[in-house]
Amino acid sequence: MINKTLAILAGGQSSRMLYNNKAFLIYKEKTFIEQIIRAGSSYKEIIIVANNKDIYEEFNLRVVGDIYKGHGPLGGIHAALTNSLTEYCLCIACDMPLISPEILDILGCIEEDYEGLIPKVNNRLQTLCAVYKKTIVNNIEKSLQENENKIREFIVSIECKVVEGLSYREFLNINTLEDYKNLEAKY
Repeated sequence: MINKTLAILAGGQSSRMLYNNKAFLIYKEKTFIEQIIRAGSSYKEIIIVANNKDIYEEFNLRVVGDIYKGHGPLGGIHAALTNSLTEYCLCIACDMPLISPEILDILGCIEEDYEGLIPKVNNRLQTLCAVYKKTIVNNIEKSLQENENKIREFIVSIECKVVEGLSYREFLNINTLEDYKNLEAKY
């Protein structure tokens, strides 16, 4: 068992998906969120960060809401870390249905000390499938209070370890209807 929390960030409005909740899109006969829950089954705990808690009851997982509402994914990471029972928390967006147990296990098993453990694939940091240390909660809170909500700007202020050499396919996130159609056609 990986002694870390897996937090599924499912609080977005899905505006680019015409307000269809991405967590409940179907891929290979399972919802995106079911795919991620299955992939993260080796984690000590799994929580869902969402502002509409009722729709996630069927998963029998703890659902927590944003403490700072309307601040996007950084607000979700803050809620995840605040509510996590473990020192480290892998925060993953709910729109990554191709993520595998192997990738989540690789990220979860890196034991070095860091404030952020961020995969880099195709020269892009994957801040929404990354491990964060609980000690950065106050720093995030300060950013949110100052309305500085961009994760990419925030991560330059913390001690990060970058992980390379991982498959781009696994980090594919589905943001639009076109992305969703391409997912079904290609994978």
